[in-house]
Amino acid sequence: MRSQRSTLSWSSFWITGASSGIGAALARRLSRTGVTLYLSGRSRERLEAVATDCRAGGATATVVPFDMADPAARAAAIETILAADPVPRVLVNNAGLSQRGEAIETDVSVDRTIMEVDYLAAVELTKAVLPSLIAAGDGCIVAVSSVAGLAPVPIRSSYNAAKAAQLAFFGTLANELPGTGVQVNLVIPGFVKTAVSMNALTGSGAASGVMDPNQSGGIDPDAAAADIIRGLAANRRRIYTGMTARLRFMLVLAKLVPRLLDRILQTSEVR
Repeated sequence: MRSQRSTLSWSSFWITGASSGIGAALARRLSRTGVTLYLSGRSRERLEAVATDCRAGGATATVVPFDMADPAARAAAIETILAADPVPRVLVNNAGLSQRGEAIETDVSVDRTIMEVDYLAAVELTKAVLPSLIAAGDGCIVAVSSVAGLAPVPIRSSYNAAKAAQLAFFGTLANELPGTGVQVNLVIPGFVKTAVSMNALTGSGAASGVMDPNQSGGIDPDAAAADIIRGLAANRRRIYTGMTARLRFMLVLAKLVPRLLDRILQTSEVR
């Protein structure tokens, strides 16, 4: 039976992708409880701005900037985190990179980059911190995936694949850890108003620079952060946020009538 937490008892968090969007909102919300935060992302300047807000909220905040796509930078960040006092009890794998472009026009280097950032980096960070969590008999691994991992939406083949791999890996991990005191939670956002579509890579590897209409009409990142915190407190295996009625219907079709979903996804409107 899964444990229930009426409040979050963990006192230290490592959040990747913390310079904006869901990661920044989550850090700011958690700061109100006076926790210790380690904030990672590529931009030191933007991380410091978030850290300043978190310190004002009552948290201890340290920035650990690095590029998730760079294995050497990841190794250095892991070394810093494992040497920290306190060592984070919660790892939030939130950093991610999306894609906009048909599979046939997407250079394989883009596939590699997205798989590196969205999947392999999260796996590496998780494997690095997991032994200390198991030794302590307490902790949490969070993977911020996407509804894209559950439905084959066009022009996102690499992103869909990476998020599906993430769901499979962390779902398996959750089934391997009962009795250790470590919980695993999968966050599945639908439409949240972030810059994910702006930063998405095109087939050539350039940033798309375009805000998707569904993204711009999504829920505020702070609302998503509130959903995540409630889900962690209840130890829900899958935590959904930003889900519209249409997205929920699509997920029902994905399970029950996948060929009908395929026909819907092949329409120009979805693209």
